[in-house]
Amino acid sequence: MLPIDSVLLSPLELAILKAIQKGKTDAEISSSLDLTQQAVRRHLKDIRQKLNVRTRGHAVDRAVALGFMNSFVPSECDASQPNLRVGVVGCGRGGVAVLHILKENPCIDIVFASDANPDAVGVKLVNRLNIPFFTDYSFIETENVDVLVNVTGSEKVTAELRKMLSPETELMGGLSAMLMWQITEERRKRLAERNRTLREHESLCHLGEIIENIDSMADATYAIVDYASKLLNMPAGSLAICDDTGEGMILAAAKGFSKNFNDANRWKIRKGGLTDILLNQTTPLFFADIEDLPDPNPILVSEGVRSVLAAPLIIQRTVVGILYLNDFKKKEIRTEDISLFSLLTIYAALTVERVKSIEKLWHQSQHDGLTGLLNHHSLMEQIEKEGDRAKRHNGRFSILMIDIDNFKSYNDSFGHLEGNKVLKAVSRLLIKTARVSDTVGRFGGEEFCILVPELDKDQVLPFAERLVKTVAEYEFPNREVTISAGVASFPENGYSVTELIKRADDKLYQAKREGKNRVCG
Repeated sequence: MLPIDSVLLSPLELAILKAIQKGKTDAEISSSLDLTQQAVRRHLKDIRQKLNVRTRGHAVDRAVALGFMNSFVPSECDASQPNLRVGVVGCGRGGVAVLHILKENPCIDIVFASDANPDAVGVKLVNRLNIPFFTDYSFIETENVDVLVNVTGSEKVTAELRKMLSPETELMGGLSAMLMWQITEERRKRLAERNRTLREHESLCHLGEIIENIDSMADATYAIVDYASKLLNMPAGSLAICDDTGEGMILAAAKGFSKNFNDANRWKIRKGGLTDILLNQTTPLFFADIEDLPDPNPILVSEGVRSVLAAPLIIQRTVVGILYLNDFKKKEIRTEDISLFSLLTIYAALTVERVKSIEKLWHQSQHDGLTGLLNHHSLMEQIEKEGDRAKRHNGRFSILMIDIDNFKSYNDSFGHLEGNKVLKAVSRLLIKTARVSDTVGRFGGEEFCILVPELDKDQVLPFAERLVKTVAEYEFPNREVTISAGVASFPENGYSVTELIKRADDKLYQAKREGKNRVCG
């Protein structure tokens, strides 16, 4: 909660908030308070900044939670009846609670407050509310006070006040004042809890705003872990995603751990282990000390983790991951925190599923649906980028154009489904033989292309010959399958991508003419 003393709302600002609470528009507020609409908007901006909120509705809620306003719209006072005049003696905690609840009622005027200690905790509130303050209450004999509330807890003060008051003035002291204090203190606690809940839900909304525009799994999952750990005051956390087999987990994001923890980014699900337990839950689980578990996670133990709060991320009854929060000491946690964490896991699950869908669509747009290799468009983009890089840095690279020999005959003999199997098998062999730095793509039909950075023709020819040999030695189900390849290198065989592809294509057809199952460069 914001400290009371850190928030200063002027009477005009409170009047604006009360008008909003009654549902009045900016035009109605400006008319009733004799302000321009621009001035109303300016004051609202100042109010939101003071209360650290984003909307006018949240500003009203925060003002109510802080005790500046009533939680309901008060009815108008009877104009024929004068306001009740009340004095408060004692500005300690009890006085603060009583002042908060009295000032909300428009039919009550607080005519003074008194405390022998000018530094009492409630004096700042009294000054902010422009209530006359005195350290000596002997003056009240001449004041027209309807009710005097004594919250000092002193029987001596009560006796002195009783002697000074007129018979028409009612004195609330002793048990009456204590009852009033207890009621207002309970109300204060409820308002504090409401404010805490409001702050937490605002944080969740803020998290939603942040992750809404993130389309990277790494960025989105780290944002979730970071926000969750801060919100629940846990120094470490992680988010793991279920792999495609359903038998293992992939670490998507982590915070507060060592490099060794981040390096162990994949793990199998151990039967009876922490992950296995969580995957069979639908709600969060909290472990105050994992050392009490019969089979504690060895990685967490090595990291020094003691407490764990975790929950599965579920979308349409399917677990897509797990969100963990960790502390390096034994910790207790409130029921409200578990409830908040449960809400947060809903955000996390929706985000993981959304980003997975985005990444899947991106992958489909970049890759060939049958072979999984880069499609023609993406392949050409990579070759263009490599060409630009080589020109800037006086570098070199080579292009291999590859074609499956007699593929039309294979399709005619065994059908297109069997032909598709050949395309997939050849794709796997090309990927397996190529270097990590090489780019393999499907150029079209039964034709493939490999971009080989930093190698010239003399260096790439042995690699191309190895590719041809690998395919020829592979046991296909129906008959032998071979490939032919043509090689062109930058800048030796051309300076533009178009020239290089044409040169490699010409060499490919030369290999076809010379008997196939070979490389020409």
